Amino acid sequence: MQGFFKQVLVVAALALASAGAQANPALAKKKGCASCHGGVAGVKVRPAVAGMPKAPSFYELYARFGGEADGEAKMTAALQASAKHPKVALNDTERAALMKFYASTEPVDASGKRLAQASEAAPAR
Repeated sequence: MQGFFKQVLVVAALALASAGAQANPALAKKKGCASCHGGVAGVKVRPAVAGMPKAPSFYELYARFGGEADGEAKMTAALQASAKHPKVALNDTERAALMKFYASTEPVDASGKRLAQASEAAPAR
């Protein structure tokens, strides 16, 4: 009986971990990523701060990292290596969800559509 409960716990933990790493536009909004990178309907992309480079749009992030087998890992490494990127408090599950969202071929907002800001243009692929 004890073995059965261990199996149930392992399956539940795996389900929660995989669910937590799904593309998550609400998390992009909550953590402020969408304020600079866009990609979430209803969130206005703010202008670049003086002395800081303009943040790449979600289209630029996808063009650079999307569709690659290790794109999310490369994006995580670039984020962590950037001295100019603001520090964002993220646990591993949140980081994975955000990387999945910004590297996704079909990232969506809560309504099921991913809308670009007027100043953003789709990448030529």
